Amino acid sequence: MVLLPIILITFLVSLVPFSVALNTSVYRCVVVKEALKIAVVFALFQVAMLALGWVIGFGIKGLLQSMAFPVAAMVVFFIGARIFLDSRRFGREQRTMAVEDNRILLGFAFVTSINTALLGMGLGIVYKEILMLCGFLFAMVFLVTVIGIRLGKRGMISLGRSAELLGGTGLIMVSIVMVLQYLKIF
Repeated sequence: MVLLPIILITFLVSLVPFSVALNTSVYRCVVVKEALKIAVVFALFQVAMLALGWVIGFGIKGLLQSMAFPVAAMVVFFIGARIFLDSRRFGREQRTMAVEDNRILLGFAFVTSINTALLGMGLGIVYKEILMLCGFLFAMVFLVTVIGIRLGKRGMISLGRSAELLGGTGLIMVSIVMVLQYLKIF
């Protein structure tokens, strides 16, 4: 796996935690210590779920034989479509959490990482390298979450929904490129 797809995929995946962090900091003054806690928890959950999904996808890779690449592209497409539709469906109240309650923070981190587990399955079918992907994902989610909190403190609430929309659209485009590569068109 080359570096550009890793950066692109990790950026697109990190836009969901970005949206939650941004909306949370708009409605509540999040201090630096809380911002770092949110970023670490979101990053850890994203990486853990990606790794779990990757293990499952890598395990079933042999069962799929020649259809592995199209199945992986289909998984990436459906995750992108789900994120895209969620960006249109969910309101601010579904993206805002009470960061002072650790159970709520862990719940939000888990819920935002479910799509990442499914995406990890698709990537596990196609790619062998997981360590670099997990490292980049941790760094990207941490950084983008902190940026989301900072932008939320400045009142830029409209960016949350737009970020999820971009993430979903980007993953759909990645799946299309995967299919084109499989068909040797691109």
